Amino acid sequence: MKKALTKSQDLAALRRQKGISLVDIAEATKIGVRYLEAIERGEFARLPGGIYTASYIRQYARAAAVPEAELMARYLQLSR
Repeated sequence: MKKALTKSQDLAALRRQKGISLVDIAEATKIGVRYLEAIERGEFARLPGGIYTASYIRQYARAAAVPEAELMARYLQLSR
């Protein structure tokens, strides 16, 4: 079951609670670990940009079993 994200929730801690490593996500999504780390830190400017940013965020959310819509909303809020 996916829990709702809070604004200050630590994505890395949530992922670790589920027993999922960044390497697991990287292998499943073919996204580099450095980009996955940037997503967890909310450092979206470090992502490649354009359509890749939204795609990477969505893929991370699915692989880490976190609410995709809420993570995308966080990205959109921080990118304004």
